Amino acid sequence: MPSKKPQSQSSEPSIQTVEIAKIRRDGGTQPRAQLYEEVVAEYAEDMRQGAEFPPITIFFDGEQYWLADGFHRVSAKEATGEKKVISQVHSGTQRDAVLYAAGANAAHGLRRTNADKRRAVEHLLRDFEWSRWSDNAIANQCGVSHPFVSKLRAGIVGDLPNSEFAVRTAKRGGKTYTLDTTNIGQSSSSQASKTSKRQRKKKQASQVKSSSPLVQSKKIVKGDTWKLGKFHYLFCGDPSSKKFQKLLPSEIGLFMTFLDTEEHWPNSLPVNTKNALLFYSSYGEDIDLRNLRQIIENCLTTTTDAEDTVVMINLPDPSIFILMESLYCLCYCAEPDPQRCTDALTVWATTNQPVKKL
Repeated sequence: MPSKKPQSQSSEPSIQTVEIAKIRRDGGTQPRAQLYEEVVAEYAEDMRQGAEFPPITIFFDGEQYWLADGFHRVSAKEATGEKKVISQVHSGTQRDAVLYAAGANAAHGLRRTNADKRRAVEHLLRDFEWSRWSDNAIANQCGVSHPFVSKLRAGIVGDLPNSEFAVRTAKRGGKTYTLDTTNIGQSSSSQASKTSKRQRKKKQASQVKSSSPLVQSKKIVKGDTWKLGKFHYLFCGDPSSKKFQKLLPSEIGLFMTFLDTEEHWPNSLPVNTKNALLFYSSYGEDIDLRNLRQIIENCLTTTTDAEDTVVMINLPDPSIFILMESLYCLCYCAEPDPQRCTDALTVWATTNQPVKKL
């Protein structure tokens, strides 16, 4: 039976001034996908100007100090020449620090990117003990949604038969139970189950093979609506069309418009829009797609959460749906040019994910 969720030995942390040189940052406790040098420089300048920052969070196991929250702040302190930093010190192990870090910055500090959230969830899902937690428990710990955890778990352990990761823990009525999910959904006959699995894989492979040539050879015409994978929609036509408007969700995480002329600049945004990017360049078709992709990716990672809905007017890059998929965003796109739509489906076919005309 897996051990219980790690608990700090002391219920109350203490505020201490700790030497930066004694703080370990190499124990896998960094919750972010990367350290942003521009943020470090900004924090350092603010510190020089007298700004006060919250204490960092560290765990002390009796010998080592493990940094759990405040990587940018510690680096900024170092940049200013400081040798010590005010810290909130918990009594606990390196694993306590890792677990704490998984949910750090979920509601405060530098906003986490989708890559940061994915890193935190995957860290727990790849751990022998924490992978046995339920999807809800991991979602609560990491500050993400339950479906997000389920999707990542399926990608990590979904193809491992009789895996130790099939053992889960769940809480009911204040008690913790161990559940073996290995045989859930399987028939009583293991041979029949294996045969059925082979048949499903064979059918899926056949569908992939038959769909790709269709996408590459079929010309899209105006009025067509295509579903890419499970979450993305491509409408070939005017975005004001009732057919496209019916597709749209009740809330839009990010509304992106890529204008071809200045005259098309919108007068207003949908009332249910949380964030927006309106992009226009006089360079037109000559704009470097690599730079444009970086602009789009930066906008997505800083303004959306995993599983947010993105509405896109005009298709600037045929590979945009692959980017949306990698960032776990749900995309609804309207593009009036049939050739651009055809290019997008051709690129999507390389993912071997389903494509369906609605």
